[in-house]
Amino acid sequence: GPTVHKIFGDAIAINAGTACYFMGQKLLVGKEIEIPPEISAAYDLPRPAAPPIDFEPLAPAPVAAAVAAPPAQPEVLPAPAGAAVVAGSHRVVVHTLDGHVQRGTLSDADLEASELTLATGGPGPATPVVTSGVKAIFFMLAPGEQTPAPQGKRVRVTFRDGRQVAGFSPDYQEGGAGFFMIPADTRTNTGRIWVYHAAVKQVSVS
Repeated sequence: GPTVHKIFGDAIAINAGTACYFMGQKLLVGKEIEIPPEISAAYDLPRPAAPPIDFEPLAPAPVAAAVAAPPAQPEVLPAPAGAAVVAGSHRVVVHTLDGHVQRGTLSDADLEASELTLATGGPGPATPVVTSGVKAIFFMLAPGEQTPAPQGKRVRVTFRDGRQVAGFSPDYQEGGAGFFMIPADTRTNTGRIWVYHAAVKQVSVS
């Protein structure tokens, strides 16, 4: 069957074992039984009996205080794959590095692609836009659409031509083709801006 310490715990088992160890000595030196002289002499035990040895019961060992683990540091994750792919059709204003402005519609656009197709709404064919020459793409709010709530890091972008734009970026990180930002100025009709890293001189993050 199970042992004593499994049923009653270590402290009681140790105390019981200690009591049993001294029980024999108590019988030998006490008056409860008659001990032959030769046995008494062999153990060199005095008669009459000495008082029983007293001992303190063992207390359970104190449980060590748990050491609090340091708080976990937030993990910095890269932008999810496909974050630059914008589904659906969106009215945009494209600002190029040479100072030109193009207006039109992008449909299911991969902003990290080398070329975008801008539908201008006119009778002619769509206009190809080479993204290496684009500074930023301004996505306009649809009629009745609310301005997105600020989220992410506060950023101030300085382009290579000296112009600046401030706002909040939910996916800014160094490297990659670009990042989205929500403009701080909510008086405009711009919902968000895609900024190309190649056109940026400096990004201040706070």
